[in-house]
Amino acid sequence: MKTKELSKQVRDKVVEKYRSGLGYKKISETLNIPRSTIKSIIKKWKEYGTTTNLSREGRLPNLTDQARRALIREATKRPQITLKELQSSTLEIGVSVHRATLTRTPHRAGLYGRVARKKAIAYRKNKQTCLVFAKRHVGDSPNIRKKVLWSDETKM
Repeated sequence: MKTKELSKQVRDKVVEKYRSGLGYKKISETLNIPRSTIKSIIKKWKEYGTTTNLSREGRLPNLTDQARRALIREATKRPQITLKELQSSTLEIGVSVHRATLTRTPHRAGLYGRVARKKAIAYRKNKQTCLVFAKRHVGDSPNIRKKVLWSDETKM
């Protein structure tokens, strides 16, 4: 589990106590910091000669963990949400994100965009032509006409 970084004053205090001759265990007990943290601070001080935060490798992520979770939550609630709507919801949080990032983030969580199937509007003319087609291919018996189902699942 990641925790927040210690302040520069605390790290300087660790190095100061180490230089005065205290061991890792004593420093850990006095400052109430885990021994592994004390060890890593001193190791960094010995190697680089400083206790300041060094520059990190790679680019920092555009989305914070909180914004990423909010984005995934929104996409889960509404699977057919558009990228523009997602972009506006992230702007409300206070994060400006490119559309490619908005696509990539839900994909990594296993969510993909879905578009509703377009249904043909059943106009009277379409219904008539379907009925004529059914009569021509099936026959003109009255029982057959009752069984013709339309795309909107209505019986005629």
